[in-house]
Amino acid sequence: MKRNGKRTAIALTIAMMLPATSGTALAASPEIHPSHIATATKSEEKLPERATQIVDALEKLEPALKALTKRTIVKNEMDENLLNLNLESPESNDMSATVVFDRITGELFMYSASLYIWKQGEIATDEIILQRAEKAVLELLGADKRKQAGSPQLSKAVKKEDPEDLTDNSTRYRSVYYPVELNGLEILGNRMGIFVSTDYAGHILGVSSELLDLKVTKVPDPKTALTPEAAKKQFFTPDRLDLGYVLEGKDAKPGMQFALMNNAYIDAVTGKQIDFTHGTELAGNGKRNPENLKNITLSPKGESLIVKSRADGEKVVASLFGVDTKKMFTEYYTEEVDGEFIHSWRDDEFGYEGVSISVDVSTGEVTSTDIFMETKSLPVPLSKEEALKKAISFIEPYVDKSSTEWQVEIFDPYKQPKLADWMIELNEGEGDEEEESTGTGPYTFIFYELHNGFPVFDRYYWMKVDIENGQVFTFIVNLPEKEGTLPILKPSVTEQQAAEIVAKNLPVKLSYFWPTYNGKQAPFLTLVYTVDKSKGWPYVDAVNGTLEWGEYEE
Repeated sequence: MKRNGKRTAIALTIAMMLPATSGTALAASPEIHPSHIATATKSEEKLPERATQIVDALEKLEPALKALTKRTIVKNEMDENLLNLNLESPESNDMSATVVFDRITGELFMYSASLYIWKQGEIATDEIILQRAEKAVLELLGADKRKQAGSPQLSKAVKKEDPEDLTDNSTRYRSVYYPVELNGLEILGNRMGIFVSTDYAGHILGVSSELLDLKVTKVPDPKTALTPEAAKKQFFTPDRLDLGYVLEGKDAKPGMQFALMNNAYIDAVTGKQIDFTHGTELAGNGKRNPENLKNITLSPKGESLIVKSRADGEKVVASLFGVDTKKMFTEYYTEEVDGEFIHSWRDDEFGYEGVSISVDVSTGEVTSTDIFMETKSLPVPLSKEEALKKAISFIEPYVDKSSTEWQVEIFDPYKQPKLADWMIELNEGEGDEEEESTGTGPYTFIFYELHNGFPVFDRYYWMKVDIENGQVFTFIVNLPEKEGTLPILKPSVTEQQAAEIVAKNLPVKLSYFWPTYNGKQAPFLTLVYTVDKSKGWPYVDAVNGTLEWGEYEE
């Protein structure tokens, strides 16, 4: 089974072609249809009976559509299995709508209408917009499709002083999203559902849906899942926790914690960790390879990584990458984003080659760098040991002279897992393009400063080293805003006790997950447990023995 991404693209394309309508507002409207077609079109195509019923229902919902009497029915240029019903006003090109139907069944695929069909006046209440959206869904898509979706999510209203002022698109539209639910569970890994867009008065501007074909998609029974308690006990084990310090912990005070290694997707039936894209079991069940964790001694030089001007940036680029920006690049750009100042050098406006540096606005300290350049490959790809030496030599000049003891965590290049039968089937006829990374991609390194023999989680350098050319191409610096002296702390709980605290107190959520491969959806759903991050990222306070939540960003 292949997910019909092509049809989704068609819906969005049609929406964008309508005048005076935003893509966001119309991405959820795929069909329109009039009852006056017999005399209004010269097309040889005819609408199926179901499509005619939908047009009648649509005109009852929005009587103003009856005035769009120039109507044609044509095959969709992107998909011959679809029919387009185009409605236009004989008086104004700004007043038009498009309804797209399945050519065989007549079911609605998409409806999109121009904002200018209706005069913009009074702003409808949230309750009215939700009522109108619900009625449109039931009458245009049907009760069976509505059952696949959960409770509607209404976009926020944007106040405007003058209802007649249509200069700001953001003040003209409301959107209602009905996320897909099956057996009362959310489906992760996509944004499927029913989409409705309205103007501020509640007129229906768009309707569309992207739902599961339950005839070809296998849906496991939630009763087959392990209980949350059993899954957590099996998954949250000592080898999934790291013990270390934080300079800026709870209430911005130093602390010591048992931290979860990663954001887990747990197969709810087997209790194993799975890849959050393909849904396949992770190598080693997502646990760390002990051989990839090493304590090392650096010889730091304490050189500056401060950028407060273009000239400073050029010096840092030359120091880090050996690149003369004045000779290599023709364009220079600057911008401020979320408290960081970004310096960028590119070879042209398309930026096929370039380098960028992000710095803290207040301090000028470098927070990250990226470089994209064609570089001659080495005669022999770097080994893990050689890549580590490259990473060490890259950071040593900039590490504070007092910080000599570090721990490095090494992440091996991603290797394509053995293809499952469903992956092979999905990829038939696609040639070799689905060959993803096969183990020649970059090594990733995280260097944590050590304190009393333990890593300091919020004091690290993170980088990627290209195996083929030996180049560091991504470099991230994370140093606490306030430097301070860490106390010597002692855990009050063991690793085993910490794991038991997590298993007992951390909420997990049961959901369906729809695996993908090369952009195509699997013919089945998987039951998964995911960590509840609504309060932040969970950890166990090693001193107090309590489950706590720290800051977390997706």
